[in-house]
Amino acid sequence: MDRKLRGMLGGAVLAVIAACAVAFGAPVVVPPGGSLQDAIDTAPPGAVLELEAGTYRGSLVIDHSLTLRGVGESTVIDGTKTGAAIHILGNGIAVRLESLTVQGGKGWEGHGIQTEGAPTVELAFVTVAKNSWCGIWSRDRTSLSLDHCRIVENGTHGIYTWDFTRGDLRNCEISRNKTHGILAFHISELRLTDCAVDGNLMGIWAWDGVRVHATRITIIGNVLNGLVAQNGALLDLLDCVVAKNGGLGLWFTDSGRGVLSGCEIRANGDDGVLLEKDGIVEFYGCRIRENAGAGIRASTPNCTGTFAPSAPFKGWVKGAENVVPSPGERGANRETGLCPVYPGSIWPEGFLKSTTP
Repeated sequence: MDRKLRGMLGGAVLAVIAACAVAFGAPVVVPPGGSLQDAIDTAPPGAVLELEAGTYRGSLVIDHSLTLRGVGESTVIDGTKTGAAIHILGNGIAVRLESLTVQGGKGWEGHGIQTEGAPTVELAFVTVAKNSWCGIWSRDRTSLSLDHCRIVENGTHGIYTWDFTRGDLRNCEISRNKTHGILAFHISELRLTDCAVDGNLMGIWAWDGVRVHATRITIIGNVLNGLVAQNGALLDLLDCVVAKNGGLGLWFTDSGRGVLSGCEIRANGDDGVLLEKDGIVEFYGCRIRENAGAGIRASTPNCTGTFAPSAPFKGWVKGAENVVPSPGERGANRETGLCPVYPGSIWPEGFLKSTTP
């Protein structure tokens, strides 16, 4: 039989098997030696492809709804061509990746996972590691959900979001990426719960109207700054820890906004928090201590040590019941607690927790 005809018949048989499996709710098993791209292309919408332990070669394109389900980190999808290891694109499609590793995005735009259009993309127990560019690169109107995922040791950003991407991350590790753990641009919105953004060059940078809502996350040990809110971005942090970053703990500039509740900001290599230009930041019940510079510094003429005439602070501060110790107090910030000095100036009454009985 002609080889081309055999290939056509093989693809047709696989399509029939996959269609029957979907009809009866059964997954299709794809062994490592087979062509995963062929299995994806012939699978009907909604199919579940079960992947065994082993390495699946090839830079995959997914343009319709399906699930790729591995057996753990030993199921590896390894890119072989320039570009993303997995490229998901389309409108109104739903793609789920479970229990596998994605690696080997190569060269120009060599991401682990790239999403475009308006897909719904779910990752559960997925490791995205050691790709040339981003671990996850997401744009347009992607709806992105990550649960118990590891985004580690990628060549640029761990997660990069652009445009109107909406992301929900739970119990995830974003660490040891060579630039940002998370870089979020242009109105995208992220929710992080019980995640760690640790050991990257920089933790989280939110820019241009981005919204980051975080509960019980850690931003620890990043080489430069922990978090930055710039150009109208908002950081909404509840019970978070920002510690031992090499530069600033948090930096609000160019209309950056922040609401910090019950947060611990300690032992950063510069100021715990720096406020510039017309930022608006609220602090409630936060502990800001042991930072190498000020606990909280506003860029004003009274803070001559770091005052930048091109970026004077013209915003405002709200809050109450915070602990920001000065030298001589327990847990002191090395240079000063608040700059300018408290009380008065930009600090509202009751901003610091009372030490009187």
